[in-house]
Amino acid sequence: MAVGFVEAEGFTPVFDAVDAMVKATEVEVTKVVRLGGGIVAVAVRGDLATVEEAVDIGEETARAKSRSVRSIVFASPCDAVSALAADPQLVGN
Repeated sequence: MAVGFVEAEGFTPVFDAVDAMVKATEVEVTKVVRLGGGIVAVAVRGDLATVEEAVDIGEETARAKSRSVRSIVFASPCDAVSALAADPQLVGN
């Protein structure tokens, strides 16, 4: 099980990214969370190829509306990263 994250400035780019990711792939969206400073992140999980495809699609979609977009995919995440994918609000707590 792989996990991936896409973050951007504002909800609109992230919601567009989520919409594009779930329409194009079979990833599970685990959470969308406001991280602070206007940054919003989405976490997804699924098999590695699907997560990589979804994150690429999500990043490209979000970049159309936000100049600041970042993403990462973990092929075989450790327990701590898996916990963050399940509840990204753990960042900063």
